[in-house]
Amino acid sequence: MAARIGSGWYDKYMQFLRESQGEAVQAIAAKICDELIAGQRVLWLVCGGSNIAAEVEVMKLVSERAGERLAALAILPTDERYGPAGHKDSNAEQLHEAGFEPGEATWVDVLMHDVPLDQTVRFYNDVAATALSSATSIIAQFGIGPDGHIAGILPDSPAAKANGVTAVGYETPEFTRITLVPAALQQVHTAYALAYGESKKTALTRLQKNKETLAKLPSRLLYKIPEVYIYNDQIESED
Repeated sequence: MAARIGSGWYDKYMQFLRESQGEAVQAIAAKICDELIAGQRVLWLVCGGSNIAAEVEVMKLVSERAGERLAALAILPTDERYGPAGHKDSNAEQLHEAGFEPGEATWVDVLMHDVPLDQTVRFYNDVAATALSSATSIIAQFGIGPDGHIAGILPDSPAAKANGVTAVGYETPEFTRITLVPAALQQVHTAYALAYGESKKTALTRLQKNKETLAKLPSRLLYKIPEVYIYNDQIESED
């Protein structure tokens, strides 16, 4: 069953789906293709980590089905791990190494200029703001961390509390992260979150209960997006 969350001028729609990653891939590819074929300018926001293999498969299906409309697709990361262009921990590099082939679509690697962090963040802000305002259909693919983080927005981080910008950069013990902020991600029209494995169950249960602040549970920003599908192997939507 799906939850409808009354808020503002529309009802938001969130569904927890206990279905395979393969089914998620098919759903995401179908949505992107339907929007492209309908003449929309589509922005697909992609993430890294455990979603990389699924994104490679989505891209293959979209390339096969979208035909000449593929040029109307723009692809931008929800977040990145800062470092030299092409460094091994980069989400963009890991996508490339996994076989992600955008073809005629526009794919932006935010590390492409190989410049200091502040300049990279400014570039990311500019390109993301332009992409978000230019798209007529914004589709995002997310993972959800065991701690409830989403994109590069960690609990109680500067990214979770940022205002007045599209993207921020900040230090964490593991990586220097750059990420779109909650206000930017709330411009998404349709979101798909893929969260598989026992380690994600607590985060998914917390998200379903929806009793915490966004700062403590960044994935709560999904409740600000009109249409959300959470594919997982742990829980289903409640009646």
